[in-house]
Amino acid sequence: MPTLTNWNDTIRWDVPDDQFKTPKQISDVQAIVKQAFERNQPVTVVGALHSTTECMVGTGIVISMKNMNELLSVDRRDPERLTVTVQAGMSLHQLCSHLKEKGLQPPVILEFGNFQIGAVSGTHANDTSITREAQFSSFILSVKLVTPTADVMEISETQNTEYLPAIRSHFGMFGVVCEVTLRVFESQLLRVSVHTTEVDTFLDGFEGKLETLKADHDQVFGMLFPHTGKLFWQCRKFVEPGTPGPSPPVSWMDRIESKGVNLYKDVLLPLVKAGTSVNKSAAVAELLSTAVIELPMGIFSHGSYVINPCDRGIIYSERDPGFDFYDWVFPEQHWGDMVRGFLQLSDHFRRERDFALPLPALIYFIRKDEASLLSRSRGANMMAIDPTYQDPEDPGWKAFRLAFNEIAVQQGGIPHINKTRDGAISHFVRTQDPEVIQLYLQKRKELDPKDLFLNDFFRTMFAEYI
Repeated sequence: MPTLTNWNDTIRWDVPDDQFKTPKQISDVQAIVKQAFERNQPVTVVGALHSTTECMVGTGIVISMKNMNELLSVDRRDPERLTVTVQAGMSLHQLCSHLKEKGLQPPVILEFGNFQIGAVSGTHANDTSITREAQFSSFILSVKLVTPTADVMEISETQNTEYLPAIRSHFGMFGVVCEVTLRVFESQLLRVSVHTTEVDTFLDGFEGKLETLKADHDQVFGMLFPHTGKLFWQCRKFVEPGTPGPSPPVSWMDRIESKGVNLYKDVLLPLVKAGTSVNKSAAVAELLSTAVIELPMGIFSHGSYVINPCDRGIIYSERDPGFDFYDWVFPEQHWGDMVRGFLQLSDHFRRERDFALPLPALIYFIRKDEASLLSRSRGANMMAIDPTYQDPEDPGWKAFRLAFNEIAVQQGGIPHINKTRDGAISHFVRTQDPEVIQLYLQKRKELDPKDLFLNDFFRTMFAEYI
């Protein structure tokens, strides 16, 4: 009996041998779904199990697409609209490897190369971007879907178009996505530089500084250290081939990233986990944060390096240390107030509960984007505050998350369905336009009349609508 475990070992469930399916072709998927439909069995499709919520947990038949991972075609007929078609089980790392050989790159390259394309084609998976959409699903042009009635349906810009915005938010609830066609781009290098500042300095004249940041870069990723207020901006700019290489003293960084070494997971996180395994006091957390993260990060602000974005999709193995995210995004105009609330909350937990966050809160940008019905940026440009913690099961971390929820809701925050425990299931639907939710559920019900692909997580999340 397989035991399925999510990536940071916080969610586990057993699946009977005869209910765990690994199809190799679309006809296999049809046969599995047809039988489930006739027997009224629930069906769940799992990807890389990277979620930290139970959105991927289901009873009945569980389908893994890991054996359907082939590159099917690359279409270069229109230089302005390059596309690739892949089977749904292909990982982002595999996709990047294939495209790099062809001088191409995906539109969004996340640092987690384990992600399967079928899964991220319809979830909140995103990177950070100033100049184009940050959500992977926004670049999906077509999917081949085995519907819950076991029919094969193509959903694209020319066929069954009315389902396309919904399928970009499928979250496994519309059937089994078997093939995905997405837009890709000619390969372009990224020049990466790091700039440091104090968060109070950045918030002073926030609107002007935000516009300057946007004007000068294509992507911006931030790390905010709550106990010092230090803010690191990793600024990325697309550059032309032949651009000069990195400048000292960080010239070694491009070689490290190109070899799949991630400083966060391979160096910094293990040190923090080792240091807090004996003593979890706030004083130790702050010392570790400064010693193993902030000071080394300061080195990077003295130079820049150039990487191929395809080298960013790093594989996480089962041996990698688990850690936890708590990902909310906020309208830009509310972000400053949310940062202040987050820092006050962190200070309160440090003083009153001897609890501190040694790892930084992550910051990224998502442009206003209506391509998918459940987009977190349908109404406005958004900025994230995504606290991270090295021990997912620490009760102090849970208490902090619950307190963070209350502040986040007050500031118009929207949680990440896959990554926000205690938040997504309670708050996501309340942040959305009711008409959009109703349209989404209507389209879902049309394809899944028996609700076989609707698990307990989503039944709870959409309870007031269904």
